[in-house]
Amino acid sequence: MKRRVLPGLGSGAMLSHFTRASRSGDALDNLAAILREGIIHGSARMIRGRRAAVCLFDAPFGELKEILVRQNRHRYQPFGIAIDKRYAFRMGARPVLYMPWPEAQRMLAEEEWWRVVAIDPEHNPPIDWSFEREWRLLGDLKLPASGAVALVRTWGDADDLYTRFEGAPPCAGVIPLAELFGAF
Repeated sequence: MKRRVLPGLGSGAMLSHFTRASRSGDALDNLAAILREGIIHGSARMIRGRRAAVCLFDAPFGELKEILVRQNRHRYQPFGIAIDKRYAFRMGARPVLYMPWPEAQRMLAEEEWWRVVAIDPEHNPPIDWSFEREWRLLGDLKLPASGAVALVRTWGDADDLYTRFEGAPPCAGVIPLAELFGAF
């Protein structure tokens, strides 16, 4: 089984999207579906204005370990896709606007609320998701013809993904995050 790693990972040139378990399957099943379809479908979950968007992290790979901790597994599981930031930008992805929600409502038209992530350091406990360095794209994101990298938890998960695609998953490579982070 040939395993490839995309050059430049960790250089800040990649955005990542993580999946989680859903009614249709576990996080690895959902990752396989994304690869099979070649599309990350947008979701309106936790998006203001009920407009479906794809959420991406601009966090460097080294910082992802802090985001993917067990306490956050209800939000993110260590299964996802990394894509070139320039490609995502060309497709319309942009950094979110971190701002207090009342301010966003005054400043932005309702059709732009999907761009906002609330921040309120005065709230108890403080509301601050800025460490995610989130980007969003309205609607769905078609994966690039080449260059998308699958992210999985372990080598066993990588083997599972290769098996599901008869040794050739439709991506540039598969990276087990435990190899980068150690146990997490």
